[in-house]
Amino acid sequence: MGGIDSIMKRGLRHIVWLLLLFCGVANAQQDPQFNQYFFNPLSVNPAYAGSRGGLSAVALHRSQWVGFEGAPTTQAFAVHAPSRDKKTGYGLQFMNDQIGPKNTISVSGIYAYKIQLLRGQLGFGLRASLYNYIFDWSEINFEDQAATRTALNGTETYLTPSFDFGVYYSDKKNYVGLELTHLNEGKLGIQTDNVNLSSASQQRAQAIIVAGRAFVLNDKFTFKPSVLIKTANNQPAFVDLNGSVLLNKKIWLGLAYRRGYGAAFITEYNFSKAFRIGYSFDMSLTELSRANGGSHEIFLGYDLNLFKSRIVSPRYF
Repeated sequence: MGGIDSIMKRGLRHIVWLLLLFCGVANAQQDPQFNQYFFNPLSVNPAYAGSRGGLSAVALHRSQWVGFEGAPTTQAFAVHAPSRDKKTGYGLQFMNDQIGPKNTISVSGIYAYKIQLLRGQLGFGLRASLYNYIFDWSEINFEDQAATRTALNGTETYLTPSFDFGVYYSDKKNYVGLELTHLNEGKLGIQTDNVNLSSASQQRAQAIIVAGRAFVLNDKFTFKPSVLIKTANNQPAFVDLNGSVLLNKKIWLGLAYRRGYGAAFITEYNFSKAFRIGYSFDMSLTELSRANGGSHEIFLGYDLNLFKSRIVSPRYF
């Protein structure tokens, strides 16, 4: 039975790899999805750049489906800051995403312009990115090696630009944003002698909607529900629902639910006005949960008050 289980796991691994490689870029989940997006709104909207009032740096690592060979792992780093007059924001992002034989490295530059509206601020943002896709076909053990050796062999690299646009409004207790990603729908151009994957290996434009509100019940308890929705043409919507509480202005505790996937536990601790650390654990409620031990994510954030201005504390987003 052990040998059969091993064969089944290898087969499942390769099926998941191929689905992620050739179908993943064509649906609403083509980019890495982080549990702690509401602690780092820049990851889902470029118009957020500069919104924290000072230089803000975040680093994140995600290990997905632990125990599943070739499962996704992602590292991300971002830094952003406002201009002295707070009317513009600037940012840089770096990301490394590994899924089986595919490695994606991206670098992004961000610009945001902000105007005062009602009790808050309305921002418009642009993100220009360069993606480097690296495929190592030797990592896949095909059942019919003779038929596939000439079709997929060795390592291939593709550079693809991408452009995103975002609108983001926030005040002290509310936020709502819309981002349109991969507007140019860049192609990877994967094409071999026997297999044409060009149509499948294309970035698809999608919309990302985020919204949340902080209900301050008293000095020691704040409740914050939030939602993230991703949509793309001819694809079912990706929905992430979250409810978090802030205790004693120090620690966030939250639960999230993703339609069609599972649930996540999320926490963040604010050591000071400048330094914070977060952790999340999520578990799939699908058949995939039988082959892995869940997913882990760790987040570090640091804010530097560049202009010695008044910084809002605590920050709700």
